[in-house]
Amino acid sequence: MSPQQRKETILRRIERVGEVRSLDLAKDLQVTPETIRKDLELLASENRIIRTHGGATRATDVHHDLPLPARQWVNREEKIIVAREAAKLVQPNDIIFLDASSTVLLIAEYLPEMPLTVLTNAHHVVVALGGRSQCDLICTGGNYEARSRSYVGAMAEDALKRFAIKWLFLGVDGLHPQFGASEVNPGQAVLKERLLPRAERVCIVCDSTKLGRKSPFIFAQTNQFDTLVTDDQASEEDLQHYRNAGIRTEIARIEK
Repeated sequence: MSPQQRKETILRRIERVGEVRSLDLAKDLQVTPETIRKDLELLASENRIIRTHGGATRATDVHHDLPLPARQWVNREEKIIVAREAAKLVQPNDIIFLDASSTVLLIAEYLPEMPLTVLTNAHHVVVALGGRSQCDLICTGGNYEARSRSYVGAMAEDALKRFAIKWLFLGVDGLHPQFGASEVNPGQAVLKERLLPRAERVCIVCDSTKLGRKSPFIFAQTNQFDTLVTDDQASEEDLQHYRNAGIRTEIARIEK
């Protein structure tokens, strides 16, 4: 296992269980405790985890909004397959909105070449789609938020008032069957909440570690979205909550 693979394994475990111990990781990954300590210190320096005495915990356990470059590498393989699956929902001439979450950003890379109107508040989506001749790309503008590399606030919200959106693609920090979809970033949460009534279809995209979690800012109840795209590590129990509520669930599977 390469150092990068080891760090991704550590991140996936932290996302799944919340907190890990260095000695347990060393034993399971068959490396020395010193190697694990260096891995954890590096991940902490990148704001991807929080170091604790004898181990580490996920950064969001202290409601810490990770910068976009750090978020993009957490559970990256799962995010890629989820984004690829979500992109299949889009049809020619659709008007879609892509938010600034790390999973939704990847959808832009998998959209097929076809006539589309893409609305976004995310700088990275503009960069990804700016060269496409068939894409009518509209960026909200507004208050630039450096951590998420996106635009929020009244100007961003006002820019979207005139559009009837076919697909609203939203990422989450947590998706709880009782409490709904939530964020750690209040500006992003408000923008998402105000877009819900303007969309014909609302799709939540997230890797399976987000299921069952609750973050500080709730922006949607379960009855306000109709599609969930997640990866094949999601438990049947988690998925059944949403299916019972009439939510369409699309499962992205890692190709072997």
